[in-house]
Parts: sequence; structure tokens; C-alpha cells
Amino acid sequence: MKLLKSMLLSVAALCSAAAVAEADIGVWTDVPAGIENKSITGARFGLPCSISNGSVNGGALALVNLTQQLNGAQVGLVNQSAKGGVQFGLINNCNDNAQFQCGLININKNGWLPFMIFVNFGSAVFE
Repeated sequence: MKLLKSMLLSVAALCSAAAVAEADIGVWTDVPAGIENKSITGARFGLPCSISNGSVNGGALALVNLTQQLNGAQVGLVNQSAKGGVQFGLINNCNDNAQFQCGLININKNGWLPFMIFVNFGSAVFE
């Protein structure tokens, strides 16, 4: 139940964040200027990548998503988060316990399993 609630909240945040909160569009690592170090509450869209040294509280949608702190969802071909969040993509990697991952390759170093194909869960899911 905890996992389902977390997934629904993350997807809802990604879908509605642009309408109710802040949204930005990045073209490359630091285009427009300063976007790479900006934290956002809302949606971050990247063409082709979304890179953030800050936190993303909402969602990120790009071919490649890289962020330090994720409180929401990443949707893309390749997703990398230093900490937290929900990831949907071909390759998902989280250094510190993503809540849920869905993709071909899922790496979740401090998750329930450190590596899994198709789906992987955070360590708190089965508590």
C-alpha cells in the first residue's frame, strides 16, 4: 500500500506540476544559464537532458535525467539520482535508495536489492 501511494503521488506530481507550480525547460547542461544549479518545485523538462545539482521536487522528463535529490519522478531513457525518488526508464540508477524503479536495468545501491531487471523497490517498501 505504501508503494502504491508513493507511485501515484509521484506520477500525479509529474503530470500536474507544470500547471500548479514552477516549470523550466533546459536545453543542455547549463542552457539557459544557471539552470544546472537551480532547485525546482514543479516540473523540469530537458531537450535532450535534464541536469540538476540541486533538488527536483516534482518531476523530470527528458531523454537523460540527472539530479542530486529527487522527491518525485524521473521519466526518460536514462535516469540518475543521487538520492530518492521514483524512476521510469530504460536504465535507472540511484546511489541512495530510490523508492521504486521500473526499467530494463535498475540499480539501487541502498534499495531492497542493489540490482534488478524490470522493477526494483526501495528498502522501506517491505517494512
